[in-house]
Amino acid sequence: MKTARTLALLMSLIATFVILSCQKADLVKTEPSEEVTKKSNIVIVHGAPVEPADCWSTCISPEGPYIEYSGYKTEYWGNSSNPHWKTVNHVAYNTTSSFVVKVTFTHSGGNSSNTVSVTAFGSTQSVATLASGATATFTFALPGGWSACNNVPFSIYQEGQNSPMNLSCSYNLYGVCITNRCETSFSGEAIACGIQREAVYTFTSQDAQSYMKIQGGLTNFTGADAEVIVTGGSMTTSQWTTGGSSNRVIKVEGSVDACETITIRVKWNSTNSGGIITGSWSVKDGNGAEIAHEIEGLACTN
Repeated sequence: MKTARTLALLMSLIATFVILSCQKADLVKTEPSEEVTKKSNIVIVHGAPVEPADCWSTCISPEGPYIEYSGYKTEYWGNSSNPHWKTVNHVAYNTTSSFVVKVTFTHSGGNSSNTVSVTAFGSTQSVATLASGATATFTFALPGGWSACNNVPFSIYQEGQNSPMNLSCSYNLYGVCITNRCETSFSGEAIACGIQREAVYTFTSQDAQSYMKIQGGLTNFTGADAEVIVTGGSMTTSQWTTGGSSNRVIKVEGSVDACETITIRVKWNSTNSGGIITGSWSVKDGNGAEIAHEIEGLACTN
């Protein structure tokens, strides 16, 4: 009977303790609660979660920083005179094209881990050994057509230094922030001011325009229609002379995408040389509101 009690006490001393936490980095506060099961003497500590960053309203920049999800699992074994432990930490995040999991292994005695592997999207990547304190990075290509809030289950397996450890977690992908890296601008330049004249107008829209109109005049116009060359946008051109005037009106209208540039090159003949060669030019939306500042008449500088 005495021998049985002694054996039971010894088994209790070398019981394995596991501390497991799976939490959002910088988004989970530490208010541990313990669950103790008499059958296995396992202690599990849960972090009290707070509301994580909403993947519907939160986005990532292509250059980062990215939104990280972190977790860890620690296993204890041995006894009070010869304790041992090992910990597997991980950080997961997504970029514009990849899902990344970084795994760090640490051991109380400084020993290396054997196999460490990560499984995601039905594919497994592994390293044969991982030194204590070292980090291995596992990068998985995101599937085509992925979108914000797609849930990605992934698992981590560690083998060596006592019994294997498994971590099962998941991560909600974050979409890429859409930014317009341009400003609305409208400029004009007189290229030639002799009998054969040429002017170039350039317009860039910060926002997409379903309909817009660029319109202006040419002075002392003679001959056939002006040559109007337009690049960018989805545009059509028209031109006319008002009454008995020698001035020609040019209109370019259509749609343009955000940050797209429209270039209008106009060539025409004139009976005069030098001086101001165009009238004022403007850019307006479908409601007649100006999108950019009006450009006054152009003149050559040389």
